[in-house]
Amino acid sequence: MAVVNLLAEVTCSICLEYFTDPVAIECGHSFCRSCISQYCKGVQSEASCPECRQGFQRDDLRPSRQLAKVVEISKQLNLKLKLQHEEGKCDEHQEKLKLFCEDDQRAICVVCRESRDHRSHNVVNILESVQEYKKKIQHRLDVLKKSLENLANFEGEEGMRAAEIKEKIKAERETIVSEFEKLHQFLIVEQQALLDRLEEDEKEIVKKMEQNQSRLSDQVSDLKELIAEMEAKLMQPACELLKVVL
Repeated sequence: MAVVNLLAEVTCSICLEYFTDPVAIECGHSFCRSCISQYCKGVQSEASCPECRQGFQRDDLRPSRQLAKVVEISKQLNLKLKLQHEEGKCDEHQEKLKLFCEDDQRAICVVCRESRDHRSHNVVNILESVQEYKKKIQHRLDVLKKSLENLANFEGEEGMRAAEIKEKIKAERETIVSEFEKLHQFLIVEQQALLDRLEEDEKEIVKKMEQNQSRLSDQVSDLKELIAEMEAKLMQPACELLKVVL
């Protein structure tokens, strides 16, 4: 069952083969780069995940190096499991293939182990090797899942921060608009008050100027009458003029 689960973790759901150049999309699912690229062919920008149908940007493909390492380890494990279940014997010595030469990447028998070809090689028991590889793969999977969890949490936090920033900007924009509307209304009121005051000043100045002009006109008339009277006296006979003066 553990092997079946492992194969599901390292198998592309599109081609049903081991991942090749695995990439992850926004929802967290992984696919071969070529498979997901072919799947998105003809899509302008946003596509739907083949597994969960969540939308993602076709250009937002994130390379998964850790998953690629898990795939390689899984391939080696699968090879060793196949060798483990085989009943074949060594063609040369007719002994059961119980060992695995890591240098040559093939199963060998105990006689091969002592031969010149493998004496200096790193040879391990197939069962022990499988268990060791299982541990390595499980460790890689744990690291990979933890990284995915951290990435998902980070994306969630970033999304929340982005939403908060948008709300703050919206509130700030509304405040600025409101304050400028108040300022605009205040300026309109002040403008009208200044114009009214200027109009009152204009009326007062015009009134004073008209009063001054009226007084000047009266003074001019009085002077003209006095001049006419004096000129008339100059025309009188000397005795009459002296009589008036005396």
